Amino acid sequence: MNEPLRHKLFSVYGQILNERILREAWDKVRANRGAGGVDRVTIEAFEERLDENIAGLLEDLRTKAYKPSPVRRVYIPKKNGRRRPLGIPTIRDRIVQQALAMRMQPFFEDDVFHRDSCGFRPGMGVEDALKKVVWNLETGRRYVYDFDIRGYFDNIPHKRLMRVLGKYVSDGTVLDLVWRSLKAGCMEDGVKYETPSGTMQGGVISPLLANVYLNELDWELHKAGLRFVRYADDSIVMCRDESELERAIVVVGEVLADLGLELAQGKTYVVDTHDGDFDYLGFTFRHQGGEGRYFVAPSDASLSKFKSELKAMTKKTHSKSFEQWAAALNPVLRGKFNYFLAANRAVRAVWEECRRRGMRFHGRAKRTYQQLDAYVRQRLRVNFANRGRRHAKLRDAKMLTVKYGNAFFLKDMGLVSGQYMADLLRDPALTKDEFLSSHKRRRKWRSDQRTSAFFGYAYAR
Repeated sequence: MNEPLRHKLFSVYGQILNERILREAWDKVRANRGAGGVDRVTIEAFEERLDENIAGLLEDLRTKAYKPSPVRRVYIPKKNGRRRPLGIPTIRDRIVQQALAMRMQPFFEDDVFHRDSCGFRPGMGVEDALKKVVWNLETGRRYVYDFDIRGYFDNIPHKRLMRVLGKYVSDGTVLDLVWRSLKAGCMEDGVKYETPSGTMQGGVISPLLANVYLNELDWELHKAGLRFVRYADDSIVMCRDESELERAIVVVGEVLADLGLELAQGKTYVVDTHDGDFDYLGFTFRHQGGEGRYFVAPSDASLSKFKSELKAMTKKTHSKSFEQWAAALNPVLRGKFNYFLAANRAVRAVWEECRRRGMRFHGRAKRTYQQLDAYVRQRLRVNFANRGRRHAKLRDAKMLTVKYGNAFFLKDMGLVSGQYMADLLRDPALTKDEFLSSHKRRRKWRSDQRTSAFFGYAYAR
């Protein structure tokens, strides 16, 4: 494991005993919104008496009378149909955690965290993780060890976490405050439960603590000469050959055992990308022929989730004006397409780097946005066709294609288009008219080709 730092982080608690710092933390908490904790005090209620609340919190911190409250446990659905527990702290606790994170995060970013850890870090995200995966594939790391940690956030041992944190932080008051936050427990249906392990997801400081703990694994992999990509607890190790792969499996197993964590065997597997595929962060890396060629695209699960959410939002019984539909759908579509386009941006960035170095590039980002745009338009046409009817069907929607064509949705209605966003990556000056004209020419060219091929075959017969 990593050795303790010679120069640790100190005097953190004294830095948060400042009204300006607490108000800055409050601004971030308010921007993140969220529900109230066990005291049921909402963002709006806290803000109504903001000066009094901040002054009272500051006094409690100065006199060390502050005590973290239990979190309010709620559940959100997971992809596999099960439920993930979240812990919602009170607004007071969120402000204190945010203030601590603001003072601790820069130190860990500069002196502790590994460059190949991308999750829950300022200025880093999914696109950075995908760039690293694509670069590793381009540099010959064809063997992927995709391992899953069983219930990571729920199973972090508290004492071992504090020992790891103590290697980097020397402020005893802060360590005690973190310990009391971990041991504050949770409330569910009016009953308080102890929290023997884990950093409850939903807390402001939880992502930082989770990164600090798995940082031990990052540096052990680094010492072993292994390349990895980690986004929170979602990790893969990428190897050049089978001997490296075997070493990766051993290192990961030993380090996780030392950390008191277990692998989820059903979700841990090995892939040779020359003849196998793997999913990472909602994207599929799929092999394509020989010589290491592959493409990256949103995974089937991600696309199914997108369509399910859109279907729920565009039920035939929902009646809105065109402007209301655009206002309701655009934030969702923009967020989803931006996430999916992370693969396009990552592939393009690595392609440019390979071209600069004179390296051959093997990958590409698959275009799925035309189909997604078409699905959005189809859902809306079905809804439009249902106006004044009781049971409009898909054939009714198809009859509206001429009236509500692609130009109507993009220009008149102002609906976000995934394909237009993808084309803007290549040509930021592309106008909507140019986009519509270019895609109209492509459809006509394909249609002419199919017609020629059909008659060529018919005449040959």
